[in-house]
Amino acid sequence: MAVDQNERRESDGLGDTLVGRRADDPRTAEPVRTRFARFLGLHPDARASNRGANGELVSGWWLGRLPEGWHVINEVPVGDAGGMVDHVVIGPSGVFTINTKNLTGKVWVGPKSILYNRRSTDFLPRATAEARRASRLLAAAVGRPVEVRGVIAILCDNWTIKQRPAEVYVDATRGVKDWMLRQPAVLRAQEVIELAAAASNADTWA
Repeated sequence: MAVDQNERRESDGLGDTLVGRRADDPRTAEPVRTRFARFLGLHPDARASNRGANGELVSGWWLGRLPEGWHVINEVPVGDAGGMVDHVVIGPSGVFTINTKNLTGKVWVGPKSILYNRRSTDFLPRATAEARRASRLLAAAVGRPVEVRGVIAILCDNWTIKQRPAEVYVDATRGVKDWMLRQPAVLRAQEVIELAAAASNADTWA
């Protein structure tokens, strides 16, 4: 996909304005909290021992290894009720909200449900609602429809995938990254930049 010099210059300057960091920024390879989270006073040490937080760090590390032209925004606060999107990823293949799970035990994935240690979970409806909400908020920010695909990245001891859901993609962290890169390009470089800038603005998610 060709990128003209103006787009490349704008993209090169975007990294310092993002809530998180550009995927092609070498600093993103480190499991860091976002600047926005630090601005809000959310301290990483408070969650260092939490499995969920560790799962987010692992996912953030893999997502930070996406190629140039992809943007990763970590731990995005949504609304005023303490909601948080683990990762928003924007690239040529589209916009994705990624919910990370770091679990001990067995996970079973079917077309309409995910079981954890044989118990029902709300993973799928929550991921679906998360993506739809991000779609509405980003659309309002840029003034046009924005399709957002929900994703669940799971780290666990044992997997059984009978059939993946149609609306939400479910896989391990590395599988999620590889899947996104395999998707056909649907956004031009300028659209990626526009959406990354909107996603990096805290007012978009308020």
